[in-house]
Amino acid sequence: MRRFGLFGAILVALGVVYVAAWRTHPGGATAATQSGAPQTVAVTSVTRSCPPPAPGAGAAHIAMIAMSSQSTAARTGSGAGGTTPGSAALSAVPVGAGQPGTAGQPAKARQSAKATQPTATATPTGKATGKSTPAGQSTTPAAAAQPVTASAPGALTVVTAPAATGFGGTAVAATGQMAEGFEAEQSDASGMGVVSCTHPGSDMWFVGTGASAGASTIRLYLMNTGDLAASADVTLLTDAGVQPGLDSAVTVSPHEYAMVNVAPLVRGSVALALHVQTASGQVAASVWEGAGKSGAWLPQSAAPSTTVVIPGLTVARSAARLFVTVPGAADAQLKVVAFTPAGKFPQFGSTPVDAPAGATSSFALSSLGASAAGLVLSSSVPVIASVLVPGSGIGAFTTAVAPVTEQGVIAGNPATRGLTVGLVLTAPTAAAHAEVTAIGVGAPGASVVGAPQAVTVQAGHTMAVAVPRPGNSRQPFAIVITPQAGSGPLYAARVVTSGTSGLSAPVTSLLPVPSALTTITLPPAQNTYSAVLP
Repeated sequence: MRRFGLFGAILVALGVVYVAAWRTHPGGATAATQSGAPQTVAVTSVTRSCPPPAPGAGAAHIAMIAMSSQSTAARTGSGAGGTTPGSAALSAVPVGAGQPGTAGQPAKARQSAKATQPTATATPTGKATGKSTPAGQSTTPAAAAQPVTASAPGALTVVTAPAATGFGGTAVAATGQMAEGFEAEQSDASGMGVVSCTHPGSDMWFVGTGASAGASTIRLYLMNTGDLAASADVTLLTDAGVQPGLDSAVTVSPHEYAMVNVAPLVRGSVALALHVQTASGQVAASVWEGAGKSGAWLPQSAAPSTTVVIPGLTVARSAARLFVTVPGAADAQLKVVAFTPAGKFPQFGSTPVDAPAGATSSFALSSLGASAAGLVLSSSVPVIASVLVPGSGIGAFTTAVAPVTEQGVIAGNPATRGLTVGLVLTAPTAAAHAEVTAIGVGAPGASVVGAPQAVTVQAGHTMAVAVPRPGNSRQPFAIVITPQAGSGPLYAARVVTSGTSGLSAPVTSLLPVPSALTTITLPPAQNTYSAVLP
């Protein structure tokens, strides 16, 4: 009888739980929840990390802009969003004492930079309150050590990094409307973005040239802006396969960064890929390659895929080089097609080329003459790829990217005499329609907005578009690319050239254009007890 009594008590308890759950069910959300409809919410928080300045680059600057729903409404005349204004706070990130890569660095550079500093507020002109700092110019060391805050959605801000010289990186935390459509780049003294400030992550790829092919110096920066220590495993894949050297994980303390000197580990290589994976925590990674003080940053590549699109090949006097990494255990058979203003042209003939498994291969691309281009790689297995475009110094790198979604933004573009700024746009599958807008520095809290350019890229083609600076100022400016309704996938890269031949002049800088989202779509959710049941 006791057993039956216990069984009855369990049934009664389950009945009570069911009734309670039924009564507390959120009735207003029942239809949406049961249907599994996705939910779109505004972006309210963004974290970015900018590496220390490149060797011999001088003071680092940060160019940033937030193309929020409010700033877009101001441009188009539509209603503004309801997110709070928010701010973007920049703070210095010191190198970690005793971390890999700190050997031989001055003790002063390893000292803690975490002491509380007075906060300076940056206006859209790049001036710090109480410390006049014109955009694109250096400040005194005391001013450079101060954290900076910007709070003007839709306005370009170029400021000296809080730790602009030596070995300091920069952490950027944006909230409210300053997080919507946010983009930040490390820039040089002219305001030209040279490397995007990246999101913290747990799986990142970089592909470039090798130590014996122009990159005698290779530096990997791992930045941890979180509150917990991060452990990062770094895999090196060259043309000779996976390389030993980093036998143990790199530990990066909270709010610090580590620098790994990679070149001694890959001597004799002609191609190189770095795969960064974290076993705990997250890091933001950046890679610089060069010789002496001349070099370039490697843009972070898209995840391995069997179809890879690389935009941004500019006119070059010598052939560009394609680097392909095969991370899996099977060799890749590759077909490479260049999309130009005149249409598509297969590279390497009609027969697929082989790329060995577990290695990074280098291929000289066929000369495309006076044509800008984008590449599409089709592979039998997932690959990662990038291209080195010849130019000043080592040249500039572009890599596999995703198409522009909602809007693409490049914050740092120079208005210096002798430089031409433009976009290389590729539409591999269907005609792409977009609007290109330049946004310059105006009065404090305002912007100078250039006349929008409507561009159409035919399916299977690439178009090079010069972007003039807005207004008469020689101040840096931002570029916003907005795909229009009905547009096909659009892949974009910002290019800066030096000389009198416009976008046909030697390349100075390349940056793949990232999407700067104002909203994100949450995955659908349904009522379930699986979250609380074993």
